[in-house]
Amino acid sequence: MKKKRVNPRRKPATQADVEKAKRQAQTHAINMVWAVFFTALRDKERFGYKRLRRVWDEVNYISDSIDKGYVKLDDLVNELAEYGITLE
Repeated sequence: MKKKRVNPRRKPATQADVEKAKRQAQTHAINMVWAVFFTALRDKERFGYKRLRRVWDEVNYISDSIDKGYVKLDDLVNELAEYGITLE
């Protein structure tokens, strides 16, 4: 029986490689969502640079507040649900 040939250039993935790929996929997905969100604001609501910048600054402010523990993400999701916006 012949032994299966293995590509000598093939490098097995380490756990660090898997984690790096996971982070890259998450970053890509988040960037795609932001691109869609800001394009909708620009195209449908006619937001210009200044208004988009204000929204982006507010997003960063809220994100920082979540990181520091001032606000809980669940509270934000519940508040949006009161306006009929459900995130699932």
